[in-house]
Amino acid sequence: MGPRATRVKKKGERGKPNLRLRMALIAALSILVLLVTSGRLISIQGMDSMKLAEKALSNRLVTKTLPAARGQILASDGTVLADTVSRYRVVVDQQNVAQYEVDGELVGAWGAAEALAKPLDTDPGLLYPKLVGDKRWNPVAKGLTSETWRAVKELNILGISAEEYAVRSYPSGAVAGNLVGFVSSDGRPQAGLEKAYDEQLRGRDGQQQYERGARGEIIPLGDNNIREAVDGKGLQTTIDPALQYYSQQAIEEQRKEHEAESASIVIKDIKTGKILTAADAPSVDPNSPGKVDGDDRASRIFTDVFEPGSTAKMVTAAALLDQGLVTPEQEFTVPDKWEAPNGEVFRDSHPHPDEKLTFAGILAQSSNTGTLLAGNALSVEQRYGYLKKFGFGSMSGIEFPAQTAGILHPYKEWDGRTKYTVMFGQGVAANALQTTDVIATIANGGVHVPSTLVDGMVSPSGKTIPKPKGEPERVISKKAADQTLTLLEGVVAEGTGKSAAVSGYRVAGKTGTAQAPAAEGGGYDGYTASFVGVLPAEDPQLAISVTLQRPRNGYYGGSAAAPVFSDVAGFAMRHLKIPPSTADPQLPAREWK
Repeated sequence: MGPRATRVKKKGERGKPNLRLRMALIAALSILVLLVTSGRLISIQGMDSMKLAEKALSNRLVTKTLPAARGQILASDGTVLADTVSRYRVVVDQQNVAQYEVDGELVGAWGAAEALAKPLDTDPGLLYPKLVGDKRWNPVAKGLTSETWRAVKELNILGISAEEYAVRSYPSGAVAGNLVGFVSSDGRPQAGLEKAYDEQLRGRDGQQQYERGARGEIIPLGDNNIREAVDGKGLQTTIDPALQYYSQQAIEEQRKEHEAESASIVIKDIKTGKILTAADAPSVDPNSPGKVDGDDRASRIFTDVFEPGSTAKMVTAAALLDQGLVTPEQEFTVPDKWEAPNGEVFRDSHPHPDEKLTFAGILAQSSNTGTLLAGNALSVEQRYGYLKKFGFGSMSGIEFPAQTAGILHPYKEWDGRTKYTVMFGQGVAANALQTTDVIATIANGGVHVPSTLVDGMVSPSGKTIPKPKGEPERVISKKAADQTLTLLEGVVAEGTGKSAAVSGYRVAGKTGTAQAPAAEGGGYDGYTASFVGVLPAEDPQLAISVTLQRPRNGYYGGSAAAPVFSDVAGFAMRHLKIPPSTADPQLPAREWK
């Protein structure tokens, strides 16, 4: 055996264990980096797959609005004044329609246009540009009825589908159109009851979400969910459609004959407060509101104010009788000119020598100076108080857009002339509903019954939910009301309202002729002619007002308004089957010697 070999370590050489340690560390780090990178790659790939899946699903998912049916608006007898009907919009997937075949032959967009032309009642050349291209959604036609869409659907054209939507329809046309109002093309209410009761009428839209296949078909087992629509409530109005229609025709004819800017008729059931008619002229058909001026699309009965003129003498008469300051046959010497204690001078509507009139005669002849002679016994506070109690300057309680409360300034703001003119209807303003309410209150024994235009809401199931009604309120004593009514009966039987007489019925009422305030610049421009009345006077059932604004061909209330009152009131009596009067009135003397 030879000698043991000995390795001689070179100068500066370190031990191998350190080198091996470094190499192991590098290897470990490399493995760690590889693992992290691999994990990250797997994570990214997984996330990308999820995103791709989500994107694919979103491309297949379709969200569709399920429109709620807007509630109907009904007349008192159930006649439909406003309704919601379904319409269809035909749409095309242009990429799919390009693959449309007939009997195995590819006919594409042009073949689809030829097939659609017949049910859509149009020319294929007009349809083709809408069908050709690469859009996945493009409208083709809208406003289709269910029958038309059914005819289109039966063609089974690849890529053709429909979207259902709701539109507002007004089956009764212009009947009560100014009251009902209308909605815009996007379903927003613009006027009338449509606007006033929008929250109740509109309901709540639902939503459907479903997966769609490559050809637009619903995938039955896909990701589908639905939230049902909640239909709106209906509206039951107090309007009598036959009476409304007749009144609209009558007042429009009178407006044209007297060349008036506008006119109206209001008919109120005295006992219940229900508004049976609120007829405006010009009227609007809610199906095509753009055919009339903007001012004619609402109801002036609620929105326009005017000085009532001599019809307000009813309030003065009722106040004097209620306070016991006059009697129906109290005697007055009535001049054509009267000077108030503060020096203001007032004249009657026409010159005349001194007249020996009773208080009944003053009202029958509608004497301004006579009214002031008697009315001066009322304090300024009392004049204001009775106007306020009769509803001037207050809202009616009916929900209606842009309704006015009229104008009744506090008596402390009245100037030296106004504190007298309010007693014959100047310096105060009202709408047509308020003037109707005055005589309705008198005819109801001095008790004001709040007016109603809506009886209640109708649930989608058909259940009627009555609308709360205001409480009746006594305004004057029954004795004063009965005396005032008798004086007003004399106005028609023997005074300025003779043209308002209705054959077979006793009528009580008051004419009015007032200057109409100018729209610009202050002062007056034209006249307001009016008549308000009730019948049968012995047991009043209906209060009716007729108003014509700025008539140019005859402007006195007795000649312009009273005749149409007679016409409409006669029809109302026959239509409602109200029995004729059976006894003649006992009227107080109008003159004295």
